[in-house]
Amino acid sequence: MSKPRLLDVKGESGLPDITHVFLLVDLFIAGSVFGSFAAALGERSTRGESVIRPRSHCTNCGKPLAAFELIPIWSWLLLKGRCRRCHIRIPIHYPIAESTLGTVAVLLCWQSSSWLAALVSSLLWFTLVVAMSTDVIVLMVPNWLTYSNAIVVYVLMSLLERNFVKPLFFMLVGFGIPLLVYFLSRGRMGLGDAKLYASIGAVLGPWLTIESFVFSSIFGAVIGLFLRCTGQFHKKQLIPFVPFIVMGVGSAEFLANGLPQWYIHTLLHLG
Repeated sequence: MSKPRLLDVKGESGLPDITHVFLLVDLFIAGSVFGSFAAALGERSTRGESVIRPRSHCTNCGKPLAAFELIPIWSWLLLKGRCRRCHIRIPIHYPIAESTLGTVAVLLCWQSSSWLAALVSSLLWFTLVVAMSTDVIVLMVPNWLTYSNAIVVYVLMSLLERNFVKPLFFMLVGFGIPLLVYFLSRGRMGLGDAKLYASIGAVLGPWLTIESFVFSSIFGAVIGLFLRCTGQFHKKQLIPFVPFIVMGVGSAEFLANGLPQWYIHTLLHLG
């Protein structure tokens, strides 16, 4: 039996329901707007700026951005990734953040079983995108982000599960895996990544958390090797890991959600 979902795109005739299709488009647009805000929040926090003031501007020439320059994804493409005044490159993590949260908004509505579950996952993904921005810019995941998110996620997951112990255990599993890697790698993996994984553990549960970390490590190893071989990163230069965490969590939650259960029940014949 398939798991109940918030939204089924197909109508009674088996064909796509046009109302639901428009809803998914609206969800993508709304998610991309939050993605733009998350990227801006991450970038401004690295400079100690308020997210409200000053208004959106080019960080190089300081000129305020016009309304058409603030449209998620489209503005970056229209401007060819450059400021229209000083022509400095606009960081590519902006359209990546916008398209990521836009896609996630659609997928969460499509596969979540309740609005509360979708809300918790949305909060986690918003935090992941903010952390990705700070990690790309300054190679750091701030404590104010990981601690506040862990508290809110724990409370919401406790309400969702109607259990105050299980989410805490899942958080410890999520925190413990990268913490072990932190010690084994002698600090080459940051503690911020481990703190971030506490919230991931609470939302995904232990098996998907482990799976997401495996995916993240594979993405990091393959892409990191490519970046070093092509000379984009020096041999001893640190590579931000949160983008790979985002890729790993997305792969585990949306692409290979049933893989751990299949492995345990089919190959190991357990349960």
